Amino acid sequence: MPVSKGRPQKTGEIGITEALASLRGKHPGVLYVFAPGDEYFVPQAKEAARSQVPTTMLPFDYADFEGREDNIDAFFEFLSTPSFGDHRKVLVIDGVEDKCSKRLGPLLPLMLKSGAITVLFADPGKLPADVVAAADVVTNYKISATSTRSWIRKRFDGRQVEDRAVHELIERTGGSFFLMRNEIDRLLAWTDGPIAVADVRAVVPRSHTAAASDLVEAISLRKYDRAVFAFRDLVASGAPDTTILFDIEQGFLRLANARLISQASVRPKADLRAWCLRAQHQYLDDYTLDALLAVAGHMKLREIESMLARLETIEFETKKGLTNAVVALKQLLSEITLTKTQSVTP
Repeated sequence: MPVSKGRPQKTGEIGITEALASLRGKHPGVLYVFAPGDEYFVPQAKEAARSQVPTTMLPFDYADFEGREDNIDAFFEFLSTPSFGDHRKVLVIDGVEDKCSKRLGPLLPLMLKSGAITVLFADPGKLPADVVAAADVVTNYKISATSTRSWIRKRFDGRQVEDRAVHELIERTGGSFFLMRNEIDRLLAWTDGPIAVADVRAVVPRSHTAAASDLVEAISLRKYDRAVFAFRDLVASGAPDTTILFDIEQGFLRLANARLISQASVRPKADLRAWCLRAQHQYLDDYTLDALLAVAGHMKLREIESMLARLETIEFETKKGLTNAVVALKQLLSEITLTKTQSVTP
């Protein structure tokens, strides 16, 4: 097997654009970890990795496995055998389960050998530390606003689109390329004319992540009417009850950490961004970070902690089958907004 030449193995956290460019390049890295993120990029990452193997050699030198424990022996066998075409061998392990993750450590020497590329789709926090330390880790799926808007307009295939409609589409989908791709197809079928902001509002539901963030912010700012509408959007998003509860819990956890960091840090924005990447595998841009830090100042830490305790109780009771998460959340919101509104029926 030939000795790999090119750039030294660069490890650490990199963005999705850099990762895809690296995987498509002449001198790719040898180990990549893609944290859970926008589903739109999963097939792109796989295609980029597959491009490193000549088409005629794909049946021999490219393998795509599910990350189950019973596939560990297959990983060893694939990485241990030389390339049939004297080229690179590419192993993709998708959705690494916990039991599988614990057994990846002994595989590391084979992953790092010359001529092999391994791509893991997994939560970095659940992988062996030495595997993460040796990898290019992708937790940042954020694309610049300019590139995002350009991508949207290209997807409309020459159809005229209002600037406000583009902004509304990004906001309602939470910037998810996976969701935007589907909603653009629906908008193209909705009208033959120019795409206006009214069309987006009529066709595109707000994503559960966007609605949950709006709900947390509204409660923090004590804008209860806005909280009611955000809750309605959250329920209407079609997300499972447990996902809705998880999104709200994550939002209040971010708020709690924003409050703590703003009080103790000399560089709150950078520290909050680092925490979100590390703990929640979510990249926040400067605008979102500024807004989150500003909102954190409107709610006392003990109020946030009390809210998290209530949410944990709902989670426990939901898992035990004692309540329905949405019903319990509706009751909680009713209690919070009791003096401001009479109904929170979604």
